[in-house]
Order: sequence, then structure tokens, then C-alpha cells
Amino acid sequence: MSFNFSIGRSMLVMALLMTASVPSVYGQVPCPVTLVSARAEKDSIQLEFMNKGKVPIEQLNLSCSPAGNNTFPNGTCHAEHGIFYPGVVSWIKIDYLGANRHRIDVSVEDIHLAGGILWQPRTSDSCKVLRVPHKN
Repeated sequence: MSFNFSIGRSMLVMALLMTASVPSVYGQVPCPVTLVSARAEKDSIQLEFMNKGKVPIEQLNLSCSPAGNNTFPNGTCHAEHGIFYPGVVSWIKIDYLGANRHRIDVSVEDIHLAGGILWQPRTSDSCKVLRVPHKN
């Protein structure tokens, strides 16, 4: 049995190119998560989100900031690990001191998808920002 090395090498190069191009292609697709709703508690935020992509999510990193400030002092305010399947709505709890005292903007910082794919927003409006109202 003989193996044609040039065909094997061509197939290997093509496979490597396809693998290397997946993260950059995925970064150009619309946001794979919808932040559906949120409610502020005393020191936490109950957040409902849905995976609207076609690949399971393994980690969701979120930024939180007082409304109008657009930054969270320490970067990521919450990282949720798990398997979140496409089309499924999930609830998570975000610890946030004094969440019920002021409006908070929650946004997607980045998403780790199954297969090792990292999705990051290309622009600030790639994913909808969810404004969490304060309780009166």
C-alpha cells in the first residue's frame, strides 16, 4: 500500500487553514447571546439570557457598570461556566454589591464556545447592552 505524500500534505495544509480561520470567522458573526431580562436584588442581579447561536457556550464573560459609566472598575464582573445549548434560555446570578440602588448596564465581554472558539465583539454595539433598573 503506498501513500501519496503530496495529497496528504495538501489535505493537512487545508485542514490547518480551516481550523485557523474559524475564530476569525466567528468573530464576524452577530452576537451569539441575547441578554433577555434582568432584575436587581439587594446585592445581586438575576440575569436571563439565551444562546441564539448554533454552537454550545462553555463560558460567558460579562461586564457590568453603573448606567452611563460604560466601564467596570475591575474588567469582567462575572464569568459563568457551564454548557448552554442553542435555543435554551438560562438564568444566572451575578454578585454585585448594591445592585438595587442604581441602574446597571450589563454587556457581553466575550464568549467561549464549544470546540475552543473564542467570540469577541468587534464593535461596542455587537451585542445588545441590557440596562438593569434599580428598585425604588
